[in-house]
Amino acid sequence: MDPDSPINIERRKAESAREKKVKTLARDFFAIYLDAAQSPDSVSSEELARLQEELKSRLEALDPSEIKLFMEECGNNPDLNAQARQALDVYVQKVFIVKYPIEMARMMSQAPKQFGIGDGKSYDSFSHLIYYYSGEQPDLQIVFESLSEAPPEFQSKYIGLATKFGTESPSQRAELLEEMRYFAVTPEQQELVKGQLGELAFGRPDAKGSFIELTDWIGSANLSSDELVAATKGMQDKVRVGETAQWLDWLAKSDVPDEIAKERAFELATRWTETDYQAVGQWLNKSPGSPEKTAVASAYAAKVYPYDPENAMKWIQTLPQGPDRIKALETIYQGLPKDSDEAEAFASEFGRGK
Repeated sequence: MDPDSPINIERRKAESAREKKVKTLARDFFAIYLDAAQSPDSVSSEELARLQEELKSRLEALDPSEIKLFMEECGNNPDLNAQARQALDVYVQKVFIVKYPIEMARMMSQAPKQFGIGDGKSYDSFSHLIYYYSGEQPDLQIVFESLSEAPPEFQSKYIGLATKFGTESPSQRAELLEEMRYFAVTPEQQELVKGQLGELAFGRPDAKGSFIELTDWIGSANLSSDELVAATKGMQDKVRVGETAQWLDWLAKSDVPDEIAKERAFELATRWTETDYQAVGQWLNKSPGSPEKTAVASAYAAKVYPYDPENAMKWIQTLPQGPDRIKALETIYQGLPKDSDEAEAFASEFGRGK
């Protein structure tokens, strides 16, 4: 194609005009945020506010390709100090991300340094994008489209923010689960989503839901066995201790695989015994035999041994030879003072420490 054809000449003129516009805009940005800082008395606060508002309007008029040029121009300016970077972040977050979230996710992923990402800040502009569309102006489709545009290291770093900001209510958690399942295409993404299921199933750890509320949500979510395994990991820290007995019964009836259910029961019982060992003892005395009861007895014995060894050993004697008995004995042994006569006698009797 002839480079001197009218259409190519017009294209070059348009490109030149666009570059000039962006360069002028970048120069004006630095004039406002550097010159005003260096000479604070040179402009009134009213005039500074007017200039900033005018700059914001001009930035709002940029399209994604022009935003990319603007960020490159600012990033290549040696005068981009911490104060100017902070001001630039505000425009990225309040203007560009609001108008072009997907395009900005792509830009930030491709050139993180230009956006101050990776410089040690705990909250950067990509964090803001996830926060804004998870909590402030919820649009989870945008959140996960943005994550899909990002490389794996970004997905791993930022996906947790979606559950942090978007799990206020059961309905929000249900919507979040749906979007996460749609997002999880690769095996790596599926593992990332599994890592968030505990937050989805049980809500925020600082606002523990009731047994009825949480089990209703879990039931309605139709979680697979693998998803239940992921969701219940660490559940002892997410449920109300006073409802542990109900959770133990729920585990026995759930689709959580038997060995995993026993692990969860042991962890729940350990936490429960620390808080109310008498209630655990009463539960053990009343409950019929089951794999979960065996795990609870193991955890209970290990926890009460230091102050009630006779009672602890009584429950250990009810445990069949196998993993639960070994786990209780090993936990007790590890809690005894090293090289003490008590530890030596315990090891000799029960074969620990070998």
